[in-house]
Amino acid sequence: ATPHFIYGTINNNKSVVCEKTRILTEKLQKTGIDIRIYPGSEVFISPEIPMLLDKDEICTLNHSSYILVELPMMSIPPYTEEILYQIRLRGKIPIIAHPERNQQIASDPNKLYDLIERGALSQVNAASIRGLFGKAACEAAYTLLRHNMVHFISSDAHTCRGRSPKMKEAREIIESEFGGALASCLFERNAYSILNKKPLAVPDPERVVNKRSYIISFFTNWVEKLQRKA
Repeated sequence: ATPHFIYGTINNNKSVVCEKTRILTEKLQKTGIDIRIYPGSEVFISPEIPMLLDKDEICTLNHSSYILVELPMMSIPPYTEEILYQIRLRGKIPIIAHPERNQQIASDPNKLYDLIERGALSQVNAASIRGLFGKAACEAAYTLLRHNMVHFISSDAHTCRGRSPKMKEAREIIESEFGGALASCLFERNAYSILNKKPLAVPDPERVVNKRSYIISFFTNWVEKLQRKA
């Protein structure tokens, strides 16, 4: 469970999330529903995050070293790299929530590459894979997947209806497009590692080459091949 935490607006701090998670878990057990809810938060990025971590106000994912961080939809704040660096200094690993929905990352996926190179991970919405957040988010999600810049796929569920946790179709798409091994990592193994407080083995991200750079690279490689043959 990753309810929103927005400093000064939605103060779902650690004690609140843990208490409500405990109450919900007890109710589930009493009704015979065999599901366990783990505490977490989706923390909207702000300059106050280091201070909140120092005060133990933020609920990480199941009390692990992983923290889910949300960026604004339209931009990447100028203090983002510094805040992610401060999170890492405190022994935490930031996971960027739905980067494919951030307009700047969708336009230039290498902005996420730079954040991953600095120690962040990323989590894409299942609904983006299915195209429910529009063409730009869907194309960005596939670009990030093709360049090893996605480490988790989640429901980002908000309700039981319009934003319900429909994961099966997204998993089938990933299996079809990228293979079962990657689908297992994105939907199961990596999340299991977090819940059990284990380190993740993730591939190196690949920088996205724009069309002009690709043409230059292709031409250079072609010339080199001709020279070797000569």
